[in-house]
Amino acid sequence: MSKYKIPLFLVIFCFLLAAPLLVAQVETKYHSPAEVAASLKSLAGKFPEISRLKGIGKSFGGQDILVLEIAGRKNKSEPEDRPAVLVVANAEGIHLPGTEAALQLAESILTDYGQDKAWTDFLNRNTVYIIPLLNPEAAAAYFSKPRQERTFNGRPVDEDNDGLVDEDGPEDLDGDGLITTMRVKSPEGRWMIDPREPRLMKLADPKKGEKGEYLVYTEGLDNDGDGQINEDGPGGVDLNRNFPHDFEYFQKRSGLYPVSEPETEALLKFMFDHNNIAMVINFSTENNLLNMQQTGQARVGADRVRVPRQFASFLGLDPEAEYTLKEIVDVLKSSGFAGGMEVDESLVATFLGLGPAMNLDRSDQAIYEELQKEYKSGLKEVGLDYLEKRARGVGKGSLAAFAYYQYGVPVFSFDLWQVAEPKKEDKKDELTPDRLRSMSSEEFLSLGEEKIAAFLKDRGAPPNFNATMLIKMVQSGQVTPARMAEMMEKMPRPAGATAGEENPEAYLLAYSDNVLKGAGFVNWKQFKHPGLGLVEIGGFVPFIKYTPPADQLQAALRYHVQYSRKLMMKLPVVSIRETKIEKLGSDLYRLTVYLQNDGLLPTSLAQGRRALTSYPIRVSLRLEGKQKLFAGRPVELVSHLQGGEVKKLEWTVQASKGSSLAVRVWSNRVSPVEKMIKVD
Repeated sequence: MSKYKIPLFLVIFCFLLAAPLLVAQVETKYHSPAEVAASLKSLAGKFPEISRLKGIGKSFGGQDILVLEIAGRKNKSEPEDRPAVLVVANAEGIHLPGTEAALQLAESILTDYGQDKAWTDFLNRNTVYIIPLLNPEAAAAYFSKPRQERTFNGRPVDEDNDGLVDEDGPEDLDGDGLITTMRVKSPEGRWMIDPREPRLMKLADPKKGEKGEYLVYTEGLDNDGDGQINEDGPGGVDLNRNFPHDFEYFQKRSGLYPVSEPETEALLKFMFDHNNIAMVINFSTENNLLNMQQTGQARVGADRVRVPRQFASFLGLDPEAEYTLKEIVDVLKSSGFAGGMEVDESLVATFLGLGPAMNLDRSDQAIYEELQKEYKSGLKEVGLDYLEKRARGVGKGSLAAFAYYQYGVPVFSFDLWQVAEPKKEDKKDELTPDRLRSMSSEEFLSLGEEKIAAFLKDRGAPPNFNATMLIKMVQSGQVTPARMAEMMEKMPRPAGATAGEENPEAYLLAYSDNVLKGAGFVNWKQFKHPGLGLVEIGGFVPFIKYTPPADQLQAALRYHVQYSRKLMMKLPVVSIRETKIEKLGSDLYRLTVYLQNDGLLPTSLAQGRRALTSYPIRVSLRLEGKQKLFAGRPVELVSHLQGGEVKKLEWTVQASKGSSLAVRVWSNRVSPVEKMIKVD
């Protein structure tokens, strides 16, 4: 017997050593903050003619925030003088695929310059700025031990108002390298074990007769002895809640005030220093093409409001009377006071100080809806399984909200990947009273033990009444399917087991079981807690929602990198479509110029015009020598051009035959164009 002990021990020992290696091999590789910086430096070094790496600031913890500038050099203008696209990734820190998408997008753009004519032409007239990691301190938590999800930077915050900061954070009590969940039985508990799936917890609903039995905590101790657990951990401020639009005041995770953090300040300073940015692509947990829900609804203090006296008298309204927002909108539209601006209740609420704008402008929404169709069609074509119901819209104080509502440019946020919905059995196979009533005993038995067991579990049968027992009862004739149907109709289903009440985390557990082979969930185990007594530790592995397997990640990245490039190509491009010179008299001519927007997107969004952050198009006529302008202005301003729109401009000039007139078209977010027109 003893001669087998050493080999067996060695086999087990070697297996235990190999186990972490096996996990590491199947785990998707993500870039740590240091590796992100190294990758950017490598790309800038490999493509020095068209790329430059710059630091725009530092995180609270002192890490560099880097931007890779990409611009073709076959153009006399500087990169900052051309229309630009800004790509920002992972402001939340937990969205590691976003960083990978930004890095792959950068490499794709650089590699194709000089190889793809359309893309080369694009880079010769435009600039792309890429910031792959805005929140390095939060992202570093994925690469640390123990692993814990965090969305906040390194700023110390006194979250429990005890005069101390970061003194009570989580601990890895069971030593598995993960920060998961603790549950402990308590008469004060509001949580219960889900009757459908005992691995999951759910909030008890007293209206349904449910009673809470558990308190739930993040894994850890009461380090400061205040009776609370993990209420004041390391950090920080959630950067994607720290931007100015619809900022949540008095929420510590949002920061003391808008743009209180060095990371968000660095980004906004960069954006305002580069007002050539015409589009923002944001890789984050939000997806505003699948879910166009904005930050909320305009906050109106009452159903009826008063108009300030100086404006009321101008509009012919009584300053002492109260009006609905709709009534004020109607008055503004009929008075001509709006000056062609799209006026709605959201704008009026903002104007009256009732709250920030929170709805897409109507004309902008039409653009987003068209792009949504294209995006969804593309997802379907490549087989990416997305659910709109789980897509997050634009959040309060987020980068996406600021970029659209205040910076005034189109912004597209992509979450890149979602945990797929588990495949459900066809409803025709569901065992209902009607179906059972029509079944013979043989048909029921042919379902098999697995389906019968699932049927019993779904109906909330007691544990001692199992599939084996029911099969024997049917085989012996003790019960028939018709009799079971009668019993089902009389027996109420238990709380939590009715149709439509599936645990909101059930899909995650199915994903862990079926795709990750159980690696996404830590089964509950008892632990002797020094403060709480006997507890159970378990739950979902950190980052399960955001870090797909390698094959799924690469499929999602490929599609979104290509779609992001496709979006960039939709930037407005103003051209001088046609010019005409008509002789009106001796040395007197009418010059007609037709401008056209050859891009899909407008030269400015309606929201940009509303926020007064979009410049009009300047069309200047340059005269030389004895040339004189008789009609028209030296500089004409064109508010905007929709995609494909043509605008006619006219001047009357005195010029000698054979001379030339110069027309220049320019805006900060449109490529400049010049044309010399010969007077014939």
